Amino acid sequence: MTDLCDLNRVHFGDTSVDIAGLRDEAAAALGAQDLSNQRCVFVVDSMREALGCVAYGMSHDLDFGVIERARLSPEVEGRFAENAVQLRNAHDGSAVGGAVAAGEIQQGRVTVLTSGTTGLLKLIPHTAATLNTFDRVQSLPENTWFMPYQIGSYAWYQMVALGLFKDGQGLIPGDFSDLAASFENAVTRGVVTAISSTPTFWRHALMSIDEDTLMRAQLRSISMGGEIVDQAILDRLAVLYPQARIRHIYASSEAGAAIVVSDGKAGFKADLLERTDGAISVKVEEGRLYIRSPYANRTDGSGWVDTQDLVEQRGDRVYFLGRAGNTMINVGGQKAFPQDIEAHLMAHEDVIWARVVARKAPLMGALPVASVVLRKPMDEMAAELMLTAHCEVGLAEFAIPRMWDFLSDIPMKASLKS
Repeated sequence: MTDLCDLNRVHFGDTSVDIAGLRDEAAAALGAQDLSNQRCVFVVDSMREALGCVAYGMSHDLDFGVIERARLSPEVEGRFAENAVQLRNAHDGSAVGGAVAAGEIQQGRVTVLTSGTTGLLKLIPHTAATLNTFDRVQSLPENTWFMPYQIGSYAWYQMVALGLFKDGQGLIPGDFSDLAASFENAVTRGVVTAISSTPTFWRHALMSIDEDTLMRAQLRSISMGGEIVDQAILDRLAVLYPQARIRHIYASSEAGAAIVVSDGKAGFKADLLERTDGAISVKVEEGRLYIRSPYANRTDGSGWVDTQDLVEQRGDRVYFLGRAGNTMINVGGQKAFPQDIEAHLMAHEDVIWARVVARKAPLMGALPVASVVLRKPMDEMAAELMLTAHCEVGLAEFAIPRMWDFLSDIPMKASLKS
């Protein structure tokens, strides 16, 4: 059996329970049935059930995973069946959707779920070792982490592994019915000291929570990932939380956690490309980022993972440009990158969020179109003139958005990305 940090606590509102208690709850619900001879995924109805199942599954080295019941559909159940995964109710261990054919069992495998390009989830195999990316850190200061991620995602498992395997690391699961309100409640009660999230989550919080309330949070550690982290959000958090260590982390379900940046700047230092003595190596070929890491689960013959992320070196720094095949806008033969335009827009003091996409246009091929969320409502024509003038300083003429859409709220997916 895998040893867990039984005394670490998980906070649910005004109550809390230790890891041992969550594991015991899951054991009582599942009963005495033997789950060691099958690959299963537990169907859960709550965060508490999900955490209990992970604690139980990891402590018994099961071949398992978890999924929220709301994510099930005939297509999703079919995806599990074709991979010989038996779905089981977390509350009693009974089969969901009928029995499936037996498949190969890998003791200690953890099935991480991620959405594919068609929207149908993919099953990514991991282990406690590849999920516990803090294993190389000898000691961590005691913290209670606000955890806003979707159940079953790679980022969620990373945070759960932190609570399971590192002493003194408590967890506060976010409430997906109102993430901002649950974060505000944790801040108001003074229990949260650290947070792992995405830039979109922070922009949502900045729009939804009074700034004086946010500043009362005694945050010692802020980690961001899952999206490109721009300079504007780094600078904003540095002002709000001068006492906090702010890091942005490049990680993916396939490559694992690979790049950690803590110097307060977007991108990462180019000298990282020259390091060959560490456990993690990084290289760029034809503008694409490749990672070699002990936390990866899918590599080519020489151990490298093609992340499919585009990057560009500018001076002594490497910047992310977005995903391959879904980024560059060809404006009459000129290359405009949405990430550069978005970063420039979000550097404006009145802009809290921006997204730039291509729209087909006669003669030019495509033009950049911007969707924007402003800090405070204003006349749209005045806002367009203001931001066009802002773009004229710092962007090439072909990269200036020609059409604008002003939104009232930040569109945030369950993955906390926009």
